[in-house]
Amino acid sequence: MKKELFLEEIKEILLLEEKNITTDTPIEIDSMASLLLIAFFDEKFSKSITQDEIKEMKQINDLINFVGTDNLT
Repeated sequence: MKKELFLEEIKEILLLEEKNITTDTPIEIDSMASLLLIAFFDEKFSKSITQDEIKEMKQINDLINFVGTDNLT
């Protein structure tokens, strides 16, 4: 998946209002977004993650590191 598409998908899931998000953009993940992220990571990257692991993520970069930069072109 292209990094730009990944960022757009994350922006929609987290309901981020900012036009341009970067790796340093802070994030807050509620329970609904957490469930959507679990499904997104499983469907798009075949990666499993728990809600507790998601709660520890504080920036967009944490999400990128989870999927792996090699999975984003």
